[in-house]
Amino acid sequence: MQGYGLNAVIFARGISEPLIGLIKQMDRQLEDAARRKGSTPLGVFVVFCNDDPGLQQKLQTLVDKEGLKRVVLCATNAAGPPRYRLAREADLTALIYGGGIRTVAANITLKPGKLNEKRTETILKELARVLPR
Repeated sequence: MQGYGLNAVIFARGISEPLIGLIKQMDRQLEDAARRKGSTPLGVFVVFCNDDPGLQQKLQTLVDKEGLKRVVLCATNAAGPPRYRLAREADLTALIYGGGIRTVAANITLKPGKLNEKRTETILKELARVLPR
């Protein structure tokens, strides 16, 4: 990730309306921070841990439809990357990085159906804490 300001990685099991709302808000938040800071790249990766063979096309459609600029959507197998040891019962795991990729400023794990407006606000506040002011 040299040269790329990685601010967060979100691991999700599937696409949902609350998650799409969170992604759109994070994209706007990152775009605003990038404007304040200058041209330094800022970003969030949303990694979908899902074996759906049509997922890549769904993600590309989502990127195109929403015009995402800073949030990168990608897919991996249902177990997710082994080094992260994601909880099987977690529907969403948000890792917010502060001070580089080796320092986790926040780790938020949610069970299915628990991503709501309040949790979205919490994730956005944690992300705002690590973005340039």
